[in-house]
Amino acid sequence: MRMKVLVTGGGGFLGCHIVELLLKRGYSVRAVGRRRQPILESRGVECQRGDISFQDDAYKAVRGVDAVFHVAGRAQLDMKFHAYYNTNVVGTKNIVRACEYYGVTKLVHTSTPAVVFNGNGFSGGDESLPLRKRYHWFYSRTKAMAEEFVLKHNSERLKTVALRPHLLLGEGDPHLMPKIIRSVERGKLRMVGDGTNLVDITFVDNAAYAHLLAFDALDAGKVCGKAYFIGQERPVNLWEFINMVLKNVGLPPVRKRVSFRRAYFLGRLMETWYKYFRWSKMPPMTRALAVALSKDHYFSHERAREDFGYAPQVTIEEGLSSLIKILRIQVKVLKVPSYSLG
Repeated sequence: MRMKVLVTGGGGFLGCHIVELLLKRGYSVRAVGRRRQPILESRGVECQRGDISFQDDAYKAVRGVDAVFHVAGRAQLDMKFHAYYNTNVVGTKNIVRACEYYGVTKLVHTSTPAVVFNGNGFSGGDESLPLRKRYHWFYSRTKAMAEEFVLKHNSERLKTVALRPHLLLGEGDPHLMPKIIRSVERGKLRMVGDGTNLVDITFVDNAAYAHLLAFDALDAGKVCGKAYFIGQERPVNLWEFINMVLKNVGLPPVRKRVSFRRAYFLGRLMETWYKYFRWSKMPPMTRALAVALSKDHYFSHERAREDFGYAPQVTIEEGLSSLIKILRIQVKVLKVPSYSLG
């Protein structure tokens, strides 16, 4: 009998890549999400529409499966704490409790390095870094609460593991690079700090591959109840990387700068202003964004290599080449004006 696996958020950026790997293994796959997923349906995936922050939807999604990849989460940039909390915390608790209720034996949870964010940079930090108690961003706070809950519920009956891929890039990216391109086209992106900060990136194929490796390793028990950072073979200079991509899709490089101190001050001011007026959208600058754009944030992946054999299958150079091809098409479709380098 074929193993049946649930992927929450299976129609999302990372989720659909995990689904594809599961299908290649011959597993029966179910995906749950708020919208219809005609592409997944065409691939033979059982798709359920539902919101896992509602207990009934979460239990319905889990009923009858053998294992779960919990990928769904809210990562939008806005000021709606309860929206983050309902999806990232309540939704995760519902999935874990449903797994326990129905006797699911394995759960792989998608977390984020943001759970250790403390307002400072990280240069090669490892999994000994503690979860924070105070955060500048609702996403970080709620994802930390979710990860902690998942790992505390690791048991002999339900084996759990959490992965923390950083800055996902690749085909189907709805967030990072499209937003950078739009900001550049509008002339709104500024380099924060001195432009020398190093960051981890993760091409989505590698992140999906890591999830399957961790899933397999749950059987041996070594990874159970643990969290792991996931990234590429080395960090990249953030602004050099961004400008390289922009150059290759025919857009101007980011040259204008603002100091970290000024950006952080503006972020604090804007956050206060937006909260006072109860505006739900995210301010154009926040303290968390100022830190992310100006400081090092890369991590050691040694524990993932040792415990379940993770090593990037797609190199930075290969991933960048593929990414540029995709972005060139997007820029052309969006009719963004090209930029002459000569």
